[in-house]
Amino acid sequence: MIAGGGKMEGKKVLAINSSKRKKNTYGLLQQLKEQLKEKNTEVEILNLFDYDIKECTGCEICLRKGSCILQDQAEELMDKLRGYDGLILSTPVYMGNISGKLKVFVDRTCRWFHRPELIGVPTLFVTTTAASGIKDTFRSLETIGFQWGAFPTDSIARKSKDLNRPVDEKEYKSFLKHLHMPREKYRPSTRQMIHFQVQKVLAEKILAIDKDYWEGQEWLDKNYFYDTKASFISRVTALLVYKILYKRIK
Repeated sequence: MIAGGGKMEGKKVLAINSSKRKKNTYGLLQQLKEQLKEKNTEVEILNLFDYDIKECTGCEICLRKGSCILQDQAEELMDKLRGYDGLILSTPVYMGNISGKLKVFVDRTCRWFHRPELIGVPTLFVTTTAASGIKDTFRSLETIGFQWGAFPTDSIARKSKDLNRPVDEKEYKSFLKHLHMPREKYRPSTRQMIHFQVQKVLAEKILAIDKDYWEGQEWLDKNYFYDTKASFISRVTALLVYKILYKRIK
């Protein structure tokens, strides 16, 4: 319910499944889909292995020209991500990190590090593992969200010993809250504020196409993508990083 007792506005969420087996991680996504449906939130599960996504060649044409020269479905997926109110990124833990399929797709979104397009999209992270690697995997997923302009909320993890434990509403409480509230009420971390300032320096110093994009979004004179409740310490720390980096990059 929203303030005043009204019904929550319907929201659309995209859940990216990067596990080929559609078993443990996929099962958590199915639970989330059913539970969020009861919260007036529609979840679409996208299976990365259903799409043709070629490995990035590092040619940087997408950075300099705006689009990739590879002929596959990566651009189609990037277009799809832009159309949702929230995002669920999921992966099994492989070698202490995200799955190779997800990494291949993330590499193809590299221009979003320079020109972020998922600004203010709340993101929920889901992972499963036999025993270890959860912390590093979540940190990688969080960094991906930062690079795209999204922000993290909750994280749901299961080890082999508790795979059968049902998803509890408490585990996605923050995600659901931020789906239904103005993004300006989100309080970005110091790490997020610093990440924004790093991206801004690169936009100002490296590529003209980046600077034009940031100017068009009116971000160059801001402390973050939009007005937020970031702490004073976070803002000052991030600004200091910006000033140091700006002087060092010619």
